[in-house]
Formats: sequence, C-alpha cells, structure tokens
Amino acid sequence: MRIRLRFTKVGKVRFLGHLDLARCWERAIRRAELPIAYSEGFSPRPKVHFGLALPTGAQSLAEYIDIDLTRPVELEGVATILSNLLPTGVEITGCSEVAGNAEALQAVVTSCTWRFSYDQGSISGSRLNDRCAEVLAADEIELELIRKKKPLVEDVRPAILGLTVESAAASEPALLAEVAVKPRSLKPSEILSILGEEFGTHRITRIEQWTVVEGQRVVPLEADLVSNPIEGVVLLEGSDVH
Repeated sequence: MRIRLRFTKVGKVRFLGHLDLARCWERAIRRAELPIAYSEGFSPRPKVHFGLALPTGAQSLAEYIDIDLTRPVELEGVATILSNLLPTGVEITGCSEVAGNAEALQAVVTSCTWRFSYDQGSISGSRLNDRCAEVLAADEIELELIRKKKPLVEDVRPAILGLTVESAAASEPALLAEVAVKPRSLKPSEILSILGEEFGTHRITRIEQWTVVEGQRVVPLEADLVSNPIEGVVLLEGSDVH
C-alpha cells in the first residue's frame, strides 16, 4: 500500500534542511508504528519518497510525501498521529491512497504556485502590477542560471505561466507566480531576479504543486488515486488559502 500525504512547512522549521526534515519523518513514522516498507540490500532504507525540494528558508503550504507500507492501514487518523510526532510547523493537511506503481512525485509535478509577500510600504501594489505586466508581455527573457555548478544563459519566459498581484490596492501586496518545473524549474530567487532588485523579499511561500491528469490541472493528492481522500482534505483550487 502506498499513501500520499500533503503537509505544511511553516515557521521556524522552514530553516530545516531537506535531509534533516527527512530524518524527522523517518523518526515520526517509526514512533507511529506504521508498517513501513524497507528497501533491500546491505543497508535497507525506509521507502519514503519526497516531492520537489523546497529552498531552505522558504515556507510551504503544499509539500508532498509518498510512503510505502507492507500492509493496508486505515487512513483515518494517520494525519493526526503523524502531525503530533513531527516538528512544530509541519502539519499534515491531506492523506490519500495512491497506486503502488504511481509515478514519482518529482516526475508528475508540472508546475508550482509561489507567493511573494511584501512588508508594509516596501513596494506599491500598482508598481508590482506594472512590473508583472511587463514580464508577461515579453516574448523572451534571458537569464543567467547556475546548473550543476556551471553558468548558462537561457530564455526562461516559457517557464512563467502566470503572475497575479494580490491586494494591489493595499499597502502590503503579494505576488502569486505560477512557474513550470519542466524542462527546467525556476527557483524563487530566480523569479525575483527577473522582476528586479526592488522587488526582493524574504517572505516566500510555496502555495501548491500541480500535475495534469487527462488534460485537467489537479493537485498531486488527486493523481493516481485508488480511493478518495479522507474527509477534511481541502484542495487549493477555488479555496482561500493564507
């Protein structure tokens, strides 16, 4: 049995690196006494599979993890038990069963939605709105990227799927950016680099990750389902997430 969990990473825990968070998950799974499956070989490892890596320091409302189990379990209650065993700021907000041969999370995610929040008075909503319009109107945006420790210049305009300003009339606007992750992913720092130095911010949150099933954009919690999500799962589409 494979279960897929959606969880947050907010507050001070956002400074915890990916490997350290993975250890927290492994410890929580053991303490919850879930029948976790292990890999074979000389050094067996728990079969847990994370989605796209989150930059250290960024928050997230939508991280995903797949856990392989040796036998079926009741999904109801799993989220609460694990949330209580994980660090403060890591809370499971959704749980569903997926097919055992479902594609890896890193393979199925096609885009991410990021929120860049600004402090009061740091930037005007109208100025941010104008800059977003300029970026979206561009046919080409060349950016120097560092990939595998090597610099390269690429046209990143196709990766920018949408830019929307929240509360443009308020003194604390926020930018929602939907960015493709294939064939290359743009990092939040690279999105800010495109906007320009005056639009820099330290308050970055991944709002959601998306995949496509039969031509429809859905969250990974819905992909490859073999049973419905447990009651209480709230999906981003059409919801008011803060």
